[in-house]
Amino acid sequence: MDTNEYNKKFYSNIFGREADRYYKIQERKIKIVLSFLENREKSRILDIGCADGFISSVIAKETGAKVYGIDISKTSISKAIKKGIEAKVVNVDKEKFPFKDNSFDAIFCGDVLEHVYDTESVLRGINRILKKEGYVIISVPNIASWYNRGFLFLGFMPTWVESSLRTYTGNPFIKEGVGHIHAFTKRSLNDLLEINGFRVERSKGSPVLADGSRKKWEEKIWNAVDSTFARKTTLASTIIIKARKVREMNKNEERLKI
Repeated sequence: MDTNEYNKKFYSNIFGREADRYYKIQERKIKIVLSFLENREKSRILDIGCADGFISSVIAKETGAKVYGIDISKTSISKAIKKGIEAKVVNVDKEKFPFKDNSFDAIFCGDVLEHVYDTESVLRGINRILKKEGYVIISVPNIASWYNRGFLFLGFMPTWVESSLRTYTGNPFIKEGVGHIHAFTKRSLNDLLEINGFRVERSKGSPVLADGSRKKWEEKIWNAVDSTFARKTTLASTIIIKARKVREMNKNEERLKI
C-alpha cells in the first residue's frame, strides 16, 4: 500500500466515526488558527485537507469569507459539500491545484504537509494561487516536542513519524502510526517557507488534548503538562505558523504539478 492509498483510507475513517475524537484533541489548535485569520470583506479562503468541512465551515462563520476546500478523500468531500463548502477531491501529491494564479486571500493547510512527498511543490503551489500579500496558516506536528525529546533520549522512536506504513515499531508506548512521511521542527518549517517566497509573521504552539479514553485524572495531568510546554513553540505538540506571501516564484524555481 502506498502513502496515497493509506491517507485515503485513514482520513476517510478518522473523519467518519472518529471525527468527534479528532476535533476534541485538536480543539486548542483550531482556536489558534481562528485567531490568526484576518477578517476581510469578500475574501476567498482555501482549506487544503478540508476533511469533512467542519473547520472550513467554522472559518466561514468567523470571517464571513467564501471558503473552498480540497481533500484526498471522496467520503470527506461529500460531507464538506453538505456543510455548504465548495469542495472537490484533489490529491496534492499528484495533481496541480485546480485554481487560477493569485486567486485566494488566505489558505489554511492543517496537518497536511507531513503526509505529502514533495512539500516544496505544495508550498510553491500555495504561493502561486495566493494573491499578492496573501497569507497561509500551516499546522504540523512537532518532532521536537518535549516528549519526543525524551523518547529519543531513551532510544525510542519519536511519535508523529514512522519507519513503516504497515507496522509501527520502535516505541512501546505508541500502538500505531498515522501515515506521516516528513517531520518538522519550527525552524525547518520557517526555513521552507522563506525559501518558497513567504515571510513568517506569527508562530504558536498548541497542545494535543486528551480524547476522553483515559481516566479523568490522567487526562487532566496530560492536558496541564502539554499545555504548559505548548507555551514554548519549539517544545509544543503542534506548531502553527502564519506566513505572508512576499514574492512570486519564478518559472525556473517552479516544479511539476504546481
